[in-house]
Parts: sequence; C-alpha cells; structure tokens
Amino acid sequence: MAAAALPAAAVVDPDPAICRLPWCRVILVEPRDARNVGMVARACANFGVSDLAVVHAGKLQAALDRAGRSPEKARQLGFSDAPSEAVPNAELHCALDVSAWKGVERLATGEGGVVLQSARLYGGLRAALAGTGRSVAFSGREGRNFRQASVSLRALACDMGVSASAAVTRALEALEAHPPQRVALVFGSEDVGLSTEAVLMCDDVCRLRTADCPSLNLSHTVAVVLARVHEEVSEAEGFSGPAVAPAAGQPAAVAKRSSAPLPAEDVRQGREADAAAEASEVGVQVPAAWTSGWSELCRRQFEAQGYPTQAELWNGRGRRKCKFTYRLFRIVADCARSLQRARVTEHEATAWAKLVEALSTRSTAIGPDASAETVAAETADSEGGDSDGHA
Repeated sequence: MAAAALPAAAVVDPDPAICRLPWCRVILVEPRDARNVGMVARACANFGVSDLAVVHAGKLQAALDRAGRSPEKARQLGFSDAPSEAVPNAELHCALDVSAWKGVERLATGEGGVVLQSARLYGGLRAALAGTGRSVAFSGREGRNFRQASVSLRALACDMGVSASAAVTRALEALEAHPPQRVALVFGSEDVGLSTEAVLMCDDVCRLRTADCPSLNLSHTVAVVLARVHEEVSEAEGFSGPAVAPAAGQPAAVAKRSSAPLPAEDVRQGREADAAAEASEVGVQVPAAWTSGWSELCRRQFEAQGYPTQAELWNGRGRRKCKFTYRLFRIVADCARSLQRARVTEHEATAWAKLVEALSTRSTAIGPDASAETVAAETADSEGGDSDGHA
C-alpha cells in the first residue's frame, strides 16, 4: 500500500515576528503512552515545530488493517491504492490516526492538535529519517556497550542557530537554490529508550545533563531540547524577545549582552573555512550514520555464509532468542562505534565495505593454499583496478 507524498515544508515563515523551526523534525520511536505523544505535540507547538513523526510498527500495521477494511479510512490515512506485500511495512508511512491513541488530543490541547493533524506514522526509523540532512539521537545510556555522546545540547543548539541564521541570509538572496537542511531530533520510548540499532542510524548522540535522577519523562525531554534550540535560533535570527532588566549592581551592558544575537555569519564562515581545510587534507568525511548500512552489510554477509543472523534476531533484544547471534551483533556494533569515532572519509568507508565483502565472498574462492599470485589477482579484481595505494 503506497502512501501519499509528504507535503513540502514551508521555508519562509508567514509571520516574521515569531520564531519558528520549520526545518526541525521531531521523531518519537515506539512511544508507549499516548498521553506523552499529546504532550510532545503541545511542546512542538510551543516552540514552533510543525513536523512530528511517530515510528511504531504495531500502530502502522493496525492502520493498514483498518485501511484495508474501509476505503474511507484509507483515504483519511493518506493511502493512495490497495495493500501490497511488495513494500515492507518498515518503509511505509501514513497520517497519524489520533483515534488509535487514547487521550492524545486532550493533552495536546488546541495548539498541539494542529501539529497532530499533520503528524506522520512510520513503520521504521530509516523511513522517518528520509529527507533529513542531520539526525541526532537522544539517549541516556552509558557504558562501553553503548555509543558515547558526540555532541552536547548546548553545542547542538548553537549549530542549529548558526544554520538557521545562514538559511535566513540565503533566503534573502536565493532561497530555492539553497534550501535549509532539515534536522531530525530522535527520541526513544519511555521504558527502554532508543535501541542500539536506532542509535547507529543517527549522525550524532546527545545526552542531557541531569543531577541525581538521570531519567526524564519523554515529553519533558522533548520540551527541554526544543526550548534550548528555540532560544538559540531566536537569538541567532535577531528575535529580541522580552527585555532583560539588569540585576542589582549589574551594569546595563552586561544585561544587554545576554539578549544580543550571536555573530552567526562570522561563526558560520569560520566553520565552513575549517571544514574546507579539513576536507582538503583528509578528504570528505561521511556522516556517522553510514555505519548503520555497514552493520546491515555485515549481517547479510553472515547470513549468506549460513550464520543465524536473520534480521529479526539482529538487535539488542536478540540475546533471549539466540545468544550466538547476539554476540555477533555486539561485535559488529562495537566495531561500528569505533568507526563512528574515527570519522572516516568516503574512500575509507568504501574500503571498509569492500573488506567485509572480500572476507565473505573471496575467502572460500581463494582458499588457504592459494599462491601469492592468486591472492594478488583476486585483490586487484575486487578493487576494480584502483591502484592509489589506500587501504
């Protein structure tokens, strides 16, 4: 069953006196409580986010079943034709059916209800990330078995503020030629958070700093993040906000400095210059999320060799079903995290993919008793004539 195409997000705000975040997408992965979805929708409305996506395989299957029984319901959910088994559910999406989420509208209030009307329901995270230029996973998990935080909330908000200011500058010159980059903020379920494979799909990981109680409610987490980003973007775009009165004994210049906009254009130009210099030295770096595809490549190659690495077992919850598969999954996940920290280039990422393919497809063809000439010939064939000497 195909779904209707997503409407293009508005880039120019109709009310320039209000700071909004039209290029920001909030993604909730497998939320358990519909009330949290409603409160997240309200938080999105509070801070100018109109793009809300919910990833829930069970809810999508239920929506498909309802759409198959009723053409009217299929039309409401945005399905354009009859169900088809050719497309996996993980790649499908439809409108969020609020009737299937008890209490979601009541806690969303009127403003959040507008966000719910345009919210989308996805069968998989990879489909929800489509069309985004950067994705950030919010996870509180720590330890050597988990991917470490790569960006702080403060740094993320500053980056988004600089990007927003640059987008406004470009919009005045040539908006259509330089569309703003859409940023996905990914949050996990209330009980277990984001899975290991979900975190690997994202470019960055952010962990909120807390005191004695490290666990935050899902809707509270989204509100904290959006509030920080909205404040940074407001200052970068020149929204003055309420006046800040100087405290007792505080010079007026200090109070004024707290509400002054950031020198966004200078910061952006400096970062672009640094990135260009780094790219000229080490090559173009690929987003950290490339390791998700590399991990899937490892899984397929293991499965082709007869290992029990089916997709339904290849996740952090697979230890209860097959401990051997879970150990393989942990090994590949550890390797993927180390590659993410290395920030490899395009050429290096391709080399790692070739290595996995060569180890799984060429090892039996060459054999342990192969001569040095045979090994060299097979290696040359696998590299496709590439003789630049890089490994």
